Amino acid sequence: MQGQVRERQARSERVEREEQVLVDVIDCDQRPKLCNTSLACRTVDVSEFGVKMASSLDLPVRTRLGLRLDLTTSLYRLEGEVRWSRTEDECLVGLLLDQDSPDFVSWKRMFEHRA
Repeated sequence: MQGQVRERQARSERVEREEQVLVDVIDCDQRPKLCNTSLACRTVDVSEFGVKMASSLDLPVRTRLGLRLDLTTSLYRLEGEVRWSRTEDECLVGLLLDQDSPDFVSWKRMFEHRA
């Protein structure tokens, strides 16, 4: 069952979307000094279950983040975990969104309307 969920998440449609996002570091075992840090980031692409974003900081894998994404249509308060991180011209991170996030249902609904 869990494998099917992961496969569906990996196949979810990615939408290129560049938006500012306010990020709060909730928990970071690898770099505890990052906890309670707030920073502005930028989305690169988004999907039902994840966000790829550019950050001024290299955020370690398994770091828990709170996101405040204020789009023209809605405000989304989401939480997620860094699943991958790499540095190209900037620090890029891939987040898996927590389905228990305050606005996850309305976030997911945004993608259902795109179909």
